[in-house]
Amino acid sequence: MTNYQIKGGITGKILRVNLSDGKIWTEDTEKYLDRFLCGRTLASYILLTQMDPKTKWSDPENLLIFSPGIFNGTAVPGASRTSIDSINVFTNGKGSANFGGNVGSELKMAGYDMLIVTGQSEKPVYLWIHDKVEIKDASSVWGQGTLDTDRITRNEIGVTDAEMLCIGPAGENLVKAACIVGNCGKVAGGSGLGCVMGAKRLKAVVVKGNGSVNVAAPKEIFLDALERIMDKFSKHAATKVWQEGTLVEAVELYPEEELNWAVRTIVRNGQDAYWPIEKRKNILKVEKYRKKKWACSSCPFGGLTFNHIDEGKYEGSTGNCFWINSLWWNERLDIDDPQMAMKYHLLLNDLGLDGDNATGVISWLFECFEKGMVSPEDVDGLNLEWGDGDTVFDLARKLAYREGIGDFLADGAVSASRKLGKGSEKFAIHMKGQDSIDPYRVRKGWALAVATSPVGGRHLRGGIGSKELFGPLRFTEAEVGFSVKFDPTKYEYQAECVVWQLLMKEIEDTTGLCMYMGSYDGGPLSPKDYLELINLVTGLDWSMEEMMNFARRGVQLEKAFNTVRTEFTREDDLPNDRFFDEPIKSGPFVGEKLDRDKFNWMLSKYYELLGWDQKSGLQTHSCLESEGLEDIAEIIKKTGRLVEK
Repeated sequence: MTNYQIKGGITGKILRVNLSDGKIWTEDTEKYLDRFLCGRTLASYILLTQMDPKTKWSDPENLLIFSPGIFNGTAVPGASRTSIDSINVFTNGKGSANFGGNVGSELKMAGYDMLIVTGQSEKPVYLWIHDKVEIKDASSVWGQGTLDTDRITRNEIGVTDAEMLCIGPAGENLVKAACIVGNCGKVAGGSGLGCVMGAKRLKAVVVKGNGSVNVAAPKEIFLDALERIMDKFSKHAATKVWQEGTLVEAVELYPEEELNWAVRTIVRNGQDAYWPIEKRKNILKVEKYRKKKWACSSCPFGGLTFNHIDEGKYEGSTGNCFWINSLWWNERLDIDDPQMAMKYHLLLNDLGLDGDNATGVISWLFECFEKGMVSPEDVDGLNLEWGDGDTVFDLARKLAYREGIGDFLADGAVSASRKLGKGSEKFAIHMKGQDSIDPYRVRKGWALAVATSPVGGRHLRGGIGSKELFGPLRFTEAEVGFSVKFDPTKYEYQAECVVWQLLMKEIEDTTGLCMYMGSYDGGPLSPKDYLELINLVTGLDWSMEEMMNFARRGVQLEKAFNTVRTEFTREDDLPNDRFFDEPIKSGPFVGEKLDRDKFNWMLSKYYELLGWDQKSGLQTHSCLESEGLEDIAEIIKKTGRLVEK
C-alpha cells in the first residue's frame, strides 16, 4: 500500500458522535489515506470494516456517515455534494444517498472531513456543529415538518445562516420511505436514511463553519485552472438554460422532446410507459409556481428554484427544488394538474418522504384498488382514482404518521404485498426490496443500471439515457478509454457505458462534484477535467488510469458490503417481471418490453467488466486482489460467498 500523501482538500479530522452516551471525539483522517480519499468511498470502507455484519439498521451500533467530498469548501465549481451512508432499511445492504446544498462545505469549513454518528439517544436531539460540537434537545421540533424544524431550530441557535439537515414525521415514525431534507428541499433520498436518523432519535444536524479548506496547488496555478473551467461553463449551451430557463426549456434541452418523454415515463405503476402529450403540456404549467432561482455552494448553474403556490385551494404552500423527478412521481400516479403536482412535491418534502419510495408504495395501492384487491373500507374509506391528487395527499400524510392504511404501507410495497396477498406481489415494483419508480422497457442501459444498483433500484449508479447527452459518448476515446457505438434502446454496448458512468459517479461522490457539471447530463466537464482538479486540490499526481482504478475500488467496496450482509445473487439483478412480460401499451414504443435473454447477456457483460463471476454475480478473489483489496476478500471469504478464481 502506498500512502497518497494528500496535501489539500482535507481538514485532517473525522468527527464521531455516540448518541447513547453523549461521547464526542475526533480521529485523524490520515489513518485512512493509504488507499482512500474522503467522500463515499471512505464511508463504504468504514461501514464494511467497522460494523458487525449482523448489525441491523435500527440497532444503536449502526453507523450513519455524512461525507463531503475533497472539493467541498474549495472554489471548485459545482463542489456541493455530500453523501450519507448507512445500512439500507429495505435491503439490509448498502444504504446511500447524495444531496446538494451547502451542508458539506460548512462541515469541511467547521474542520471535519466526515461526521460519523452511532448510538441511540434516549430523547430527541439534534447536533449543533460550529466552533464546538453540541448535542441539543430537539423536543421543540420533534413532530414538526421539515419547514418548521428549519425555522424553529435556526431561531433557537440564533444563527440564521447555518446549514441544516433534518427529518420530518416520516423519519420519526420509522417509515421506510423517509428521507433526509436539507435547505427545505435538497433531499437525500432512497435507502430509508431518514428512518435511520429517526431510529437514533436524531432530528437534525446543524452546521456553521468559519474556517477554510486548503488546496495543494499554488494559488496562481489553481486560479488559472479555475478560470479555464469557468470559461467552459460560460460557453456551454446548458448554462443559460439552468440559470435563466424554465423547467419546460430544461426538458426540451434533450433532443427529440417527444421521444425523450416516452423513454423516461412510467405511468400507473408501470402499466404503461407513455403519457399523452396534452398531459405533459398541462403539468409543465407548474412553472408559474417556481418563483426564483438559487444555487448550491459554488455552483455556476444556479438552477434550483424557490416554489410558492399563490392561488387556489393550495395557496400558501411553499418550499424548494421542484425538478424532473417530481414530474415522474406525478406521471406514475397520472396527476397532470400543475397545482396538484407542485403541492405533492412540497408536501413530501415537508413530511420528510422520499418521492420515489413513497410514490412507489402509493401507486402499488392504487393498482390493487383498481384491480379489486382492496376496497374503500380497506383504505380508510378512500376512493383511489388515478389522477386524484387530494387522495394521494391523504395517503402521503397517513404514510408519514403511520395512521390507518399508512401503517400498512410503511415498510414498502414488498412488505405490504406479502401481507395482502391475492397476487398483489406482482404489482410491487421494486429492486432488491426497495420500491422503484424507474422506467425499464425502452432504455436498456438505464434498466441495467437501476437493476444492478448496489443501493437497490436507484438510477444514479450508472444510469445512462440519450446518446447525445448521457454517458461517455460526449467525450473522446482518449478521455474515456474506449470507443463504442451507442443507441439507448439497444442492448449492445450498454454494459460498457453503464460501468463507465458507475465509475464516474464514484469519482463525483468522492470529490463532491455535482453530476450535472459533467458526466451525467451534458455538463461541460470531462474526465480529464476531473483528473486535473483532483491533482491540483490534493497534490497527487494521478494518471487517468489511477483515477479510474480508485473508482473501481469504491465500486468493489459497495458490492462487498452487500455480499457479507445479504443473500443477493444474479437473480436479484433482474428487473421486475412486469417489464419482461407486459409490453408498452401506447406511444412511439408501443409493444416494447425487455427481452430476458438479451438482458441476461447484457448483465453477464456487466459482470465481466467488473471482474465478477458471471454465474452467481459474486466477486472473485482475483478481482479484489487486483484492486488492492485483499483484506476485503478475507472478510467476504468468512461468509462463504467469495468465488475463488
